[in-house]
Amino acid sequence: MHYHIPSDEQVLNGLKKVLEKFRTVSSQNKLKTLVSKKLTAKKKNYNVSGSRLRNIAINSDFVKLEIHTREGDPKKLLTKCPVCGNILNRVKNLTIWGGEVTIEFRCKKCNYWTGKKKRIPTRYVFHLKK
Repeated sequence: MHYHIPSDEQVLNGLKKVLEKFRTVSSQNKLKTLVSKKLTAKKKNYNVSGSRLRNIAINSDFVKLEIHTREGDPKKLLTKCPVCGNILNRVKNLTIWGGEVTIEFRCKKCNYWTGKKKRIPTRYVFHLKK
């Protein structure tokens, strides 16, 4: 069986149709399955990866992403967002001695954040914005 790669616009249209029907999809894998079914035409089987679908959803104006996480290794330094690949911004605080300390990292694109205890994404819930 041959698979074809859909355009971003095709994925976006399929994503919109799926979310208009279900309003909330409780996992990235479930969303991937539903969107792939929506995209499959008469003689073409379309396939889209989970991470590509997630990034298209993040960049759309009609999807609200909810990120569920678990604790990870606090020694591991994050520079890029594990959800969308964007650069993480440092949120700093002043110490009582006048120095600066980083208290958390935030992503402006998808709203992922982590502090001293690293938060590792485990599940994504997709909601249709009202």
